[in-house]
Amino acid sequence: MKGNLASLLAASTLLLYGPSYGAYATKGSVYMISEPGNYVGAGMTQGVTWVHGVDGLFSESVNYDKGASITYNGDSWFYFDFAAPTYNPSTNTTDGNYLAVGRYDNATRFPFNSPTKPGLDVSGDGRGNNQLSGWFEILEVEYDVSKTHIQKLAVDFTQYGENLTQSGPGLFGSLRFNSDVALTIPSAVPEPSTYLTMALGIGLVALATRRRKAASEV
Repeated sequence: MKGNLASLLAASTLLLYGPSYGAYATKGSVYMISEPGNYVGAGMTQGVTWVHGVDGLFSESVNYDKGASITYNGDSWFYFDFAAPTYNPSTNTTDGNYLAVGRYDNATRFPFNSPTKPGLDVSGDGRGNNQLSGWFEILEVEYDVSKTHIQKLAVDFTQYGENLTQSGPGLFGSLRFNSDVALTIPSAVPEPSTYLTMALGIGLVALATRRRKAASEV
């Protein structure tokens, strides 16, 4: 159910809000790696890198919420959407805000994100999430004068599927579009349960060490 429904929703979202296939990049790349069990990042547990003009092509558009939509077309098809919260407190409107350099926390699935939360959606090869949570950091962004095209974008992101708690198997990525900012190479990190196991292990080792030391001093 998850795959069929998510794929259907992803397709309809692209039709309504997706990229209009604007200009191709002059250069671009993306690196992604996922933890085992992440639906969108299936098969990326060792990491993948795609380079514009070598592995496929990157194109851009400004999405429905004045954010960035980047499309990758190669042996795989992937779509990357990033949007700032649509609510502008200075004007008390929800007309959208253009992306700016900075970190966007508590992101949920674009374009269904709350007006006060950023939107994020990475999907591809027929795989998408019904709901998601995560964050992204804009390292560089530049629109054209009319603000209808993305001229430069450098963004790192983390996406967790099918929950709003930023937990479970994650998808981690670094995307560059016409940017000279070097790719970040994230590594898949252990889930919270793994951290707990690691902490318990470290604690047991420390306890055993203290006991051995105490015994030797007797």
